[in-house]
Amino acid sequence: ENDNPQVTNYESTDQIVERLFNLRSDAITRAVEIMSSFVNVKPKREAKAPKKSKDVVGTNHDSESKAKNGEVYQTKLAKTSDVNPATVARNQKLIEDVLSLCPALPLEFIAPAFRKFGALASASKKTNRNDSDDEDNLQSNFSRLIYNMPFRRFIITKSLLLVSGASTVIRAGSRFCSIPSNPIAAYMSLGPLLLAEFCSLCYDLENTSIATKNSASQSTHYLSLTQLSLRAFSFCVHGLSTSTTNQAMSNAQRVQFMISNAIRIASRAAPSSKDGWDYYQSLNVQGNNAPQDEIELKKSLTPFVSFKVDANAPVRLCLFSELMRSSMYGEAIECCHLIKAAAASFSEPSIKHHLSVMLLRCFEQIKQVGVGLLSLDHGEGNQNESCVCYAIDTAFELNNNLDGDTFVPFPHGFLGLDLMSKKGFQLARSKMGLTSMCPNYWPEKHLDRLMDEFSSQLGCPGTIQQITWALTVQLGCSSIFSEVMNSSSPVTKRNSGLACIRSASKTSGSNFAKETRSIANMISASIESGLNSAEFVTAKLIPHMSGSTLNMAQRLVMCLLMSASKVIHASSPSAEFVDTSGSFASLLLKSTKKLYSILARLLLSFLANPHSLESSETKCLLKYLASNLMQSVAALLYTLQEKHETTGGKFLTENKIETHGKISALLVCEKEKLDNAFLKIGAKLKHVGVRSDWLQEYSFISLNRDFVIKRADIQLAKEREAPRTKKNTVSGDKRKINCETSGKMMKQKKNDKAAVPVAKIVEGDEEVDDVSHDSGGDEEFESDDNDVVSLGNLTNDMGDNDLSEGEDLDGDSFNADSNEHSSSEIEFDSENE
Repeated sequence: ENDNPQVTNYESTDQIVERLFNLRSDAITRAVEIMSSFVNVKPKREAKAPKKSKDVVGTNHDSESKAKNGEVYQTKLAKTSDVNPATVARNQKLIEDVLSLCPALPLEFIAPAFRKFGALASASKKTNRNDSDDEDNLQSNFSRLIYNMPFRRFIITKSLLLVSGASTVIRAGSRFCSIPSNPIAAYMSLGPLLLAEFCSLCYDLENTSIATKNSASQSTHYLSLTQLSLRAFSFCVHGLSTSTTNQAMSNAQRVQFMISNAIRIASRAAPSSKDGWDYYQSLNVQGNNAPQDEIELKKSLTPFVSFKVDANAPVRLCLFSELMRSSMYGEAIECCHLIKAAAASFSEPSIKHHLSVMLLRCFEQIKQVGVGLLSLDHGEGNQNESCVCYAIDTAFELNNNLDGDTFVPFPHGFLGLDLMSKKGFQLARSKMGLTSMCPNYWPEKHLDRLMDEFSSQLGCPGTIQQITWALTVQLGCSSIFSEVMNSSSPVTKRNSGLACIRSASKTSGSNFAKETRSIANMISASIESGLNSAEFVTAKLIPHMSGSTLNMAQRLVMCLLMSASKVIHASSPSAEFVDTSGSFASLLLKSTKKLYSILARLLLSFLANPHSLESSETKCLLKYLASNLMQSVAALLYTLQEKHETTGGKFLTENKIETHGKISALLVCEKEKLDNAFLKIGAKLKHVGVRSDWLQEYSFISLNRDFVIKRADIQLAKEREAPRTKKNTVSGDKRKINCETSGKMMKQKKNDKAAVPVAKIVEGDEEVDDVSHDSGGDEEFESDDNDVVSLGNLTNDMGDNDLSEGEDLDGDSFNADSNEHSSSEIEFDSENE
């Protein structure tokens, strides 16, 4: 020991680590055995003859009270030797979750443990395994820990708890906290080691998600080692991307430095992947108007997600495409999270948009013949699953949801840029934090359609519109939408289909239905977020604005509504095939109702500046609503009305049908309110002397319902449905209505009944005295417009609080009990007067 103290100290450290881990494993195994050996059993009761009792109800109450007190049924724990493997796995997972509540291990232990017993040590061990066959005690302890996969899972899990902040950290002289004392150092140290672990473990099929899905053992309760390591690496990238510490390096430089170091160490841990890393590191990556550090970071992310970077070179699959081709869907999902975490470092939106498009186009390379980044050879695996919805969700976030599909108006001379040129417009959107749509990123078959869309006014097709049209052409449209689609937009599978949607459709029917519902929910959430932004600006900001600021805000809201209208129009034809209950169609109608409500309030805001109504954004939106959206909404209403059955011939529940009907009725009500707003703003334009004939092209009577409700029809319906009473001519049933209310005239009536006739209304078969005026005479001279009852008054109980009771959408009030000439107030001419 005195001759070589370092070896002795090193040896004792390895032995202590091995013994402590073995002690921990034995304790967990013993605890699992104890928990699994006891099961809940109910003791068997001996059958007893029932006692006769006259009071049956009382007997039932006695038995129920005994059952509650535990006298009849008493659950006991019984020890058994027949242990179910599923119970063992569940109990072991429970104990592991409880142990994860303990404080995380310090960085000073985890990082050396990775270097001594991780992928780097395993790679060097395989390289030098023929140098010496005889090993001493030091090497034996060392070897046992290297090839001990439970110990490898232990240190990876502890590193995940450390970098994610899910476990507390002990600091000297302070309380527990959720982050280490120097988080940047922890991310920089553990990130490269975790990526090396991932690359090394991918070559062993038992450590991947393929074995986890196909195995029925206890491993189904755990994530695979490859998923754990890649998830921990993603947390390291996320911590560096969102760090707010004051450092000389920017977040993009930190992430780029850490990923470059991770690639270098991964090439040593997995020598088969060195050629793939070197290939992508030698490429030249361009960035439009982006800082140099962000361009370098984009180059570092190219090995993880890319599509045909070099058209002349042979096909080299990126990591995401290779994982998808090998059916390692769990690792592919973690790769999506990695791209999302790294994208937080970019300040240039165009780079985020390019990454989102490349992530979606990676599905095109799955069936191509080529070498992957890691050169994996696990076969095709399970083809009944996919991770399309996770990739689309990542693409939506990188596209800023619906904001990336929105055309934003800029004031004249914005930042001194030439907004008429393409470069100046893209730079202006970049300064506003919005993505700049580039048609060249998408497949060549889409180029003509995208260019036509760009040439149109307010045309800005983004990722959401592309996914929506791809889903529509893949699912198809119903017969009622065929005429709408053929007349409004030339969309086909050739110029709108995407490989990501096609790959999901080639899986099992249940998986494709699940993926379709997930994508539809994401589309609906994007529409809702855009409408929420428009509603906030319309309700909270516009009422307090004036001048040019008011004009710009109104134009911005018009553009937001335009983008939402396009997505609703693109989603409507396939809404019937998304789910069997019509929920997605109902969500689209609900979004359309909200769109009409916002537009009605926005139009009324133009009363303060009617001259701004003739902007190009307003005319383009109103034209699109009248020519495209109205037809889709009408067809969607009819489709939802005819929806009665679900899968297997089952019928929809009454609550579901009632919900669909309520949303449809509220939509029609909001459309009538929008028409009313058109009439008001048209009258205002005419009053101030502004030409308003162009507005009449977009304001029309709603044709969603083809019936008219009148007051006379309501009265006849009430009389027809009223309960019938027996005829009675008793004088007590008669009722007198006095026309004169003053006391003086009442005395005159009593003194001289012949002078002032009394009107009598008899309930029964008696005749009514002669009356000078008919009670319903005035209603016959009312016009048909005043006689119509609006649908808004009939839907007040559905949540419409904007309209007051007794007032229709045209502003005319009516009340059956307060007419100017009612049946209870009849005037007569007095001879004395």
